[in-house]
Order: sequence, then structure tokens, then C-alpha cells
Amino acid sequence: MSKIFQAPEDPYYEFFRADSAKDAHAWAAVMSYPHTRVSATGNSPYYPTPEDYAARASWTAREATGWVRSVGVEPVRIHESADKVHLAGGWTRYNANDEPILRNRVTYIVTRIDGSWGIQARFGTDSFTEGEVLDSSAPLGVVAAHLENWAAGDIGAATETLIYPFTNVGVGRVDRYGNASEVADKLHAEPPRTVEDIRPVREGRDGIVAAATWRNVNGSSCQAVFLVARREAGWRLAGASIIGP
Repeated sequence: MSKIFQAPEDPYYEFFRADSAKDAHAWAAVMSYPHTRVSATGNSPYYPTPEDYAARASWTAREATGWVRSVGVEPVRIHESADKVHLAGGWTRYNANDEPILRNRVTYIVTRIDGSWGIQARFGTDSFTEGEVLDSSAPLGVVAAHLENWAAGDIGAATETLIYPFTNVGVGRVDRYGNASEVADKLHAEPPRTVEDIRPVREGRDGIVAAATWRNVNGSSCQAVFLVARREAGWRLAGASIIGP
């Protein structure tokens, strides 16, 4: 019988326990499906079922680096609703001498389906260095321009800085849009009216996760996280998760 996770943090902590134990089925059981991991570096695997996740689980490459376990950083809720939470987290990998060998910062989109929380998606910066001071003004500006252009009705400008396929994470679904017209039809059903806040919550050299809050024309509030990735042409939006009406 599958484990019931009562709080959004429960599958997050179990994620690292199962990973360090190299228990593929327990690792798969912490996810909501379909599941995806969107990386700022460009690799975004998609898993339709827990069986598919478990079958593709492998620790060989990590063990070759000396890895023996991963420890999650203390998670922080960025936004929350009754069935979705944006959770800022990440991890440190250790070797057999208990020395850190790699760190990363990740935002987890956790959803509640049939009474149990699970990780629907992960947005990875995948370029994090402890103590590095970064300037996030450019990627935050891309998020601001995206929302402002949408509010102004300039759909072409709003979508021109997206990476395709572009990932939008819902509750119990992961939508991957292949082109700008698909995004225009489905992503923001209600255009933003007033953007209230845009800030970085996870930062790396080649990717950041930005949190944004805005109000729609009808006055309802929306909260979102965007994965913004560095490309040769500049910063681009690779994924989004929106909490709102």
C-alpha cells in the first residue's frame, strides 16, 4: 500500500531517505504523476507513472563521483494553497568521508491528490555554488517583461523569451507546450493586471527560480514560480507553476 503523506514537506524528506537508500520504488512513491524535473541546463525528463520512474532510477553515475548519500536542506514554503505548495529546497551530496561533494538548489512543486501530497515537479538551478554572490536582475527582468507584455495584450512579446517545450505544472498534470501559440491559448487564462512582487528564491549561475505575485483583471490573486535559464541568446523562461483561480 502506498504511503500517505499528510504534509507537503513529508514527501520532500522521504525523497532524500529513499534516494540515499537507493530504493527505487520508495523514491518513485514520493512523486505525483505525471512527474517532471525541469533543469536550467536543458535536460527535462518526464515520467508518466511511478513504474516508469522506478525503472529509470540509477545511482551508478553518482557513485562514480564518490557519492554515498544526499541530505536535503531545510525546505521553505514560498506559496501555498489547499492542493499545491511551492517549496524551496535543495540538497548536498556527501562521500564516504562525510565530505560535501556537490550542492544544488531546487524548487519543488508539491501537489495533493486523493488526500496525499507528492512532488509533481522539480525546477533545478543546477549551477549552484555555496557562497557565490549573483546578480539576478536580468532573469528577474525577463519574468517582469513576460507578465507585463501579457497584461498589455502583446502575446508575441510575452512568448518570445520562452524555451520550447515550455513546461507548465498543474495539479495532477504537467503540460508541455511545443510552440508559442499553444502557450498563448492555455497558460494565463486571465491576463495579469498588476504585478505586485518578483523575487529570486533559488539562484545559480545558469538558472534561477523566481517567485511572482500578481492580480488579475477581476482582482483575484495569482502566485507563481518560474524557472529562468541562461541561453546563448540570453535568459529564457523554461517552466512555470501558477497558484490561482
